[in-house]
Amino acid sequence: MANRADRVRQTLLFLNNRAFDHWVLRRSLQLIQSQIRYDFVLGQDFLSVRVVRQLAARLSAPCGATLHDTLPQQVAVGAPNAFVRNVLRLLSQRRDQSLAPELTRFKWLAAVSRHVGDSALRWLQPSPPPLHIVYNPAPVAFTAVPPLEVPPTLRFLFVGRLSPEKGVDLLVEAFRKLPGEHRLTILGLAGSLAAAIHQAAAADPRIEVRAAVPYSEMPKVYAEHQVVCCPVMWDEPFGLTVLEGRVTRRVVIGTHRGGLPEILDGYPRAALFHATGSDRVEHVDHLRQALSQAEVLARAPLNEAHEAAFLKPFQLSTFAATYERLIHEAVAKRGC
Repeated sequence: MANRADRVRQTLLFLNNRAFDHWVLRRSLQLIQSQIRYDFVLGQDFLSVRVVRQLAARLSAPCGATLHDTLPQQVAVGAPNAFVRNVLRLLSQRRDQSLAPELTRFKWLAAVSRHVGDSALRWLQPSPPPLHIVYNPAPVAFTAVPPLEVPPTLRFLFVGRLSPEKGVDLLVEAFRKLPGEHRLTILGLAGSLAAAIHQAAAADPRIEVRAAVPYSEMPKVYAEHQVVCCPVMWDEPFGLTVLEGRVTRRVVIGTHRGGLPEILDGYPRAALFHATGSDRVEHVDHLRQALSQAEVLARAPLNEAHEAAFLKPFQLSTFAATYERLIHEAVAKRGC
């Protein structure tokens, strides 16, 4: 029953059911302490914008929202077949169109990347609210990872869901064509390709599939590897793995899609390849070529002053200061 209930809740959230919105709003108002004055309401999920607007109106407070995905949202990138993908896309379009007018009435929007921000500005024309880029911060612990050393045998790392949109199957196929004794670690979450990835790893002793570890242990995982791989096959809105790779001064290999290019702008240890269309053979070949450059990229010198300046917008202090400023400015003007 628990699994069935979870599926029902996910469906309600996905369809943005108005009855469900009303229930969330009612419960939120019940939980709010009436004796406290609330100065601002911040929405952290696109599907919550209607509830956020209504809650802000009840509290006579301004509101803002953080956009974590491109607009309109991408859906069903890992759907099992074209029919399911098309049905979900139609439902998503209908849902998104109903929410667009709500977003235009927010005091401001914050996007986690320029890629996400640009998509929102285009989609909300002709009257988008003020939009700001507020990058997700890299945890401080990653800055303590030891500097990159280049051993004779490189260790490649993939972190993420074992599903088609993450490109993990292409990575495994490309890596198996790479000569030498290099190693590939797949730190994978559940996904539709899990069985296939485990089968491929069993056929190549250089590939190891590990279970997910607590996030607090990830800096140690990065310290054990020299190359971070993010060969996504969709427009990744941000790319936290890519940012972690740059912060730890690792080689980063990925696709020139979504928010990845802006995180790797000017980084001499990065190799991005274009992956559009459906030519799998071409994608695998481009990825294999990028993997083969890893040793050369690992030896590329870094301008530490440039890296520090570039990564400043990705610091927790910048993140907190920006949100604090935006909220204070909105509260000073009031209204939503």
